[in-house]
Amino acid sequence: MRMLIRAEGMKLQWSVILALIILDTLINSAMGAMQLQSLRDFFPPSWTTLYIHSVNLHSMFFFPLYSGIVASLLCLYEHRDGGWKITMSMPIPRSRIFYAKYIVLIGILALVQLVFLLGYVATGFLVDAPGEIPWKTLLYSVIGGWIGVFPLAALQLIVSIRVRSFGASLAMSLGYVVPNIVLTGFHSAIGAWLPFTIPYYVMMPQAAIYAPRVEPYSLWSIVLLTGIVYLLFGKRFIEKRDWL
Repeated sequence: MRMLIRAEGMKLQWSVILALIILDTLINSAMGAMQLQSLRDFFPPSWTTLYIHSVNLHSMFFFPLYSGIVASLLCLYEHRDGGWKITMSMPIPRSRIFYAKYIVLIGILALVQLVFLLGYVATGFLVDAPGEIPWKTLLYSVIGGWIGVFPLAALQLIVSIRVRSFGASLAMSLGYVVPNIVLTGFHSAIGAWLPFTIPYYVMMPQAAIYAPRVEPYSLWSIVLLTGIVYLLFGKRFIEKRDWL
């Protein structure tokens, strides 16, 4: 399994992935800093306010979108010149190939969250945000958002394996994410069944005026259930499909 994970990592276009991660951090940190100043009459400046401004677009748009982009990049090599036939002919269980890609995917998404957090902290010191850093909120939001994206990562990996065209796979990822503007307005007990909304439900602090209505027990139950379902479906899909 370790060799498969290493092989998946070697096939990735790391320059593209790192550029996307840095772009996400720069955009959201800049937006947080600008809104901290421009909206100071409505939202008193603080570390928490800065985080609310910074995490809004990250959790609603960039983070779930990057899940789809990285999943597509993980399957790009196999979609070229009959790569799936070669991969599936190896003397290893097909399910391990799926799980190796999935582990690499969620590992990269963990890196996205870490860099976003570092960018937020650096921005807070640069703008001299008042008060104390809300570490408890940050750790729950960043780690919880990463765990909350697990079902979406599994679903988008299945789609990326199924769809040969990178452009089509990317368009589908965009199609999932754009409706978040509306769908995240529903209560989490309803909206969380759509996995691309979960990062926003988890990461947006409830202290925010425009925070979604979240019931933690039902939210995490949905995350667990859908995560298991998508992983099992992905395992069955890759095992049963005729790759020849």
